[in-house]
Amino acid sequence: MRFLFGKKTGSNYQLVISISAAELRLLILKEKPNKAPELIVNDVERLKQNNIAQALSNLNERYKKLSLDDAKVTFVLQPAHYQSTAIDRPDVPDEDLAASLRFQLDDLTEMSPDQMITDYYELPLQASGQDKVTAVVAARDLLVNIVDAVVAQSWQLTDITVSEVVLKNLFQHREKPCMVLYGLSQNRYVAQIYRAGELVFTRELRGVRDLSKYSVEEIKLGALEPLATEIQRSMDYYEGQLRQAGLREIVLAIAGPQREAMAESLHELLAVDVELFEYPHWMNELCEGDFSDLEALAASITPSAQGDAQ
Repeated sequence: MRFLFGKKTGSNYQLVISISAAELRLLILKEKPNKAPELIVNDVERLKQNNIAQALSNLNERYKKLSLDDAKVTFVLQPAHYQSTAIDRPDVPDEDLAASLRFQLDDLTEMSPDQMITDYYELPLQASGQDKVTAVVAARDLLVNIVDAVVAQSWQLTDITVSEVVLKNLFQHREKPCMVLYGLSQNRYVAQIYRAGELVFTRELRGVRDLSKYSVEEIKLGALEPLATEIQRSMDYYEGQLRQAGLREIVLAIAGPQREAMAESLHELLAVDVELFEYPHWMNELCEGDFSDLEALAASITPSAQGDAQ
């Protein structure tokens, strides 16, 4: 999802803000000529009564010595604040497609069509005979609040995007296809497949309990079998319906005290290589450590290829 606001600015700072159900996360990156921006702040502010404006004001006050006026802002919605679903491509001109989606999504959300802001992205692989887009919907009131709150801080909002679109930036230089498992919250997990840096498959996994609660003994006794079943279904779809070569690599971007045991168990259950996600070196000093900052960190990386969102 990409909404363009604002204009080019003279600020030396780039801001990335992501919003979850309970907090705002702020990244501040200092731009450097002919070099990648330097991450200098990774901070959070609790959302009290969903008051986005107050949370941003608190963060701006905390770092007022940096003089962030006119900084460019990328805002990332986490899954608590949007819904997405694959639907048949509407039979309308491309320029009308995004706006038309709200009528098709009426049965999939409690929002009325006038309260929806809709957009879409397309995956490069389709099952035979299908022509689908991934529709994304967020509440108009939320987006208006975000725009107003950012403007109130004298910042320039350039993009509003969603987590499932930006996470691929973390893997854009990986050539071989791989599946990455993310923890969206304590009991929500998503599998994404990347091929040559492109997102080609995304699916929220169903019926998976909070993995952080399992002991090593429970994992060894087969506690991850429901997770492995969901992963296998996703792999089967990728290989069968999308007609791709078999996946041989899974990356586990899930926090928890038993990550090594989880990786070993999934390797045994699925007979594929399983590696643990590690933060890129430039994030190490300021990373959260529990992957709650992955969406914001991914959004701070310039994609090597455009066209993943319309």
